[in-house]
Amino acid sequence: MNPKLIESLRELSRDTAILLRIRGGCMAPIFADGTSVTVRARRFYLPGDVLVFRTGAGDLAAHRLLGWRRAALMTKGDHCPIHDAPVSSHAIVGAVDVRVPLQHRLRAIGHFAAILVRRLLR
Repeated sequence: MNPKLIESLRELSRDTAILLRIRGGCMAPIFADGTSVTVRARRFYLPGDVLVFRTGAGDLAAHRLLGWRRAALMTKGDHCPIHDAPVSSHAIVGAVDVRVPLQHRLRAIGHFAAILVRRLLR
């Protein structure tokens, strides 16, 4: 996806909610393939939030925030076996406008802690 288009989406999501369609099954059953979601930029993102961001390949992805690492965020699709490459804050379009249950926030923090422990044990 064109970087200028991503930047335009980021700017638009700061002022108003934007409607995007989820493709793929990595966030099922929360979001099935073809589900339309509203996305808004926020000042802060918390573990468990579902972020929409530009991937290294230039596509948009909607994955759950696990935590922060230096100047990047760690994300992972709910049905993906491994976490994503670190995501720059400049790649974030916004968060899906949905209530996140405490259970999903705690699970995200647990995944992030497991990643940190694995890195420390290397």
